[in-house]
Amino acid sequence: MRHIFSPQPPNLPKRWIKIYPGRFSGLMALVHQSQRSKYLRDKKSWTVLKVWLSIFSHDKCWYCEAKSIRATFDVDHFRPKLRITVDGAELDGHTGYYWLAYEWWNLRLSCQRCNRPEDSYGKRNEFPIKDEAQRCSVPTGLLQSEEPRLLDPCCADDCKLLGHAISGEVFPNAEKGTWEYARADFTRKQLGFNAFGTPEFKRSSWARIDLLIRFGGDRPEIVSELRKYLSPEAEYSEFFRAAIGSHRDKPWIEALLAA
Repeated sequence: MRHIFSPQPPNLPKRWIKIYPGRFSGLMALVHQSQRSKYLRDKKSWTVLKVWLSIFSHDKCWYCEAKSIRATFDVDHFRPKLRITVDGAELDGHTGYYWLAYEWWNLRLSCQRCNRPEDSYGKRNEFPIKDEAQRCSVPTGLLQSEEPRLLDPCCADDCKLLGHAISGEVFPNAEKGTWEYARADFTRKQLGFNAFGTPEFKRSSWARIDLLIRFGGDRPEIVSELRKYLSPEAEYSEFFRAAIGSHRDKPWIEALLAA
């Protein structure tokens, strides 16, 4: 998971600027959950922002950094729009964060493997928080009072809680028994970071890079090749940064990572 930074105020697509006021006001005029559900099923206008969202991650999933081997993209609502599940069980009495359905800052670009349930993996409507007493259930609630268990790629500190082993696996980069560890462990398991053959793919890609470092040495063409894997545009760039970092004993690698 690489930190996603979107500038503020955002340079939103002109089409979205025209659509948003009507969609939001139409949704907020509805009283019953069944009405809101139908409205949001019929008017999935947030898909207009898919290309715009992809710009900030260089066409990668905001959660796992995949480009192609996992699945095509969805526009995910970080806080689910119509219903909430906690550890797989629906949360009684909560109708979702419907008022955030069209807010650009609640949207995340997600591959379908991270977003849709498959083999017990996938985010979908799962959104546990640290203290249920602090959960917002109305538009006037304070979202800042919630502490989501799911890590957010839009939060730099959250991204630091995930570590990357040269085996290709993702692990919690926090002390066991802490809330930070629980969040990282939940996120990697819920989104299946170590499933679907992803560690094997990363490990296979790393084998060639490892040989270049060991036997190629500090040559311009080698450094140039390594920079490609460290670039924000590279698939699984955070993994490659950690893997290349396993050679920090070489001064030229340390200089490359610090650049």
